[in-house]
Amino acid sequence: MDILFSSADIDIRLMGYDDIPLICKADSDESEQNIAYLRKQLENQEKQECSALLALYNGEIAGYVFLYYKCRWGGLANCDLPCVIDLIVFAKYRENGIATALMNIAEEIAKMHSDKVYLDVCLNSEYGPAQRLYVKRGYVPDGKGVYYEEKVCGTNAICKNDDELTLCLVKEL
Repeated sequence: MDILFSSADIDIRLMGYDDIPLICKADSDESEQNIAYLRKQLENQEKQECSALLALYNGEIAGYVFLYYKCRWGGLANCDLPCVIDLIVFAKYRENGIATALMNIAEEIAKMHSDKVYLDVCLNSEYGPAQRLYVKRGYVPDGKGVYYEEKVCGTNAICKNDDELTLCLVKEL
């Protein structure tokens, strides 16, 4: 596969089907559900709906991200905007610039489709580093408040602080 970005330690390229077992092993999740999820993303890449970007750190699989060109999920679903989905950097590779490299490439690709890109970030503390990264990169809330299961939470709405409680962030490219 062609390298989209290369530095001393980091290479970014498109993900392929042969990568799935290696990703699952690196992620310590070799479940059928995870394999099916990754396979679905690659099927969508084949349909030219998204780019599945894979990061290698010194030749080892370190993380990935998906960029959908006209996203059907999240806060701005079906608004014909690109969306970043599932930025993942495996724990032992964090703090090495991998998330930044993945986001740089995803945003460059997004520019070919729109002057904006969005993402939804979970609000629980497990996602604190991601929340900080996105703000530092210039992402701002869409102004609708928080979402639960992709619907805006009204004032005094009851929701659970799980992975479905998100904030939609947008960046001008």
